[in-house]
Amino acid sequence: MLLNMKHSGDEVHIKGSMLYYVIQFIFYIGGLFGTALLIIDGLGFNSTFSLQWLIGGIVLFPVMAYLFIWYIPGIIPGKTIISFVPGPNGYFKTKKGNVSFKNIQKAEVRRNGFNLINVLVIITHDKKQYRIPTYNLVDETGIDLMIDKYVYPYMTPDARKVWNEQVNLEKLHELIKYKREDNMNM
Repeated sequence: MLLNMKHSGDEVHIKGSMLYYVIQFIFYIGGLFGTALLIIDGLGFNSTFSLQWLIGGIVLFPVMAYLFIWYIPGIIPGKTIISFVPGPNGYFKTKKGNVSFKNIQKAEVRRNGFNLINVLVIITHDKKQYRIPTYNLVDETGIDLMIDKYVYPYMTPDARKVWNEQVNLEKLHELIKYKREDNMNM
């Protein structure tokens, strides 16, 4: 998926893909509805499978409810997932404050094993961590594209080396026909 970018003055706002909104809505609302239906039908004991339905519903309903609660902030339509100001004095906007592109040592996408949400983790040269949850509405390819296109030209040489080791430019070219410009600002 390509990025859903909106420009507002100097700032760039990345919002979730509508396809991902629909998929997640169907998954979470459908999962809650389906497991509730399993519990209700299982309590009727109208079938030889009623006990299995009841157990399945009781086990899976709390899981679906737990995941739904974690995803609620991300499923607000039109919510800005990632904000940044591009350019030589560019920076990411996070809840903890702004992170200058020149101060980034490493940027990567991590999946939180506790709630299964992908998070853009930015580590600065002074070892501070900034986390931007994507709620799985912006895919990893989109984040790699954003960093390579807008952040990479303004990173320090050490940070560029780290980024070059973790980004797969062949994959970006194969999937979305992206090719890094040779005349990057150094």
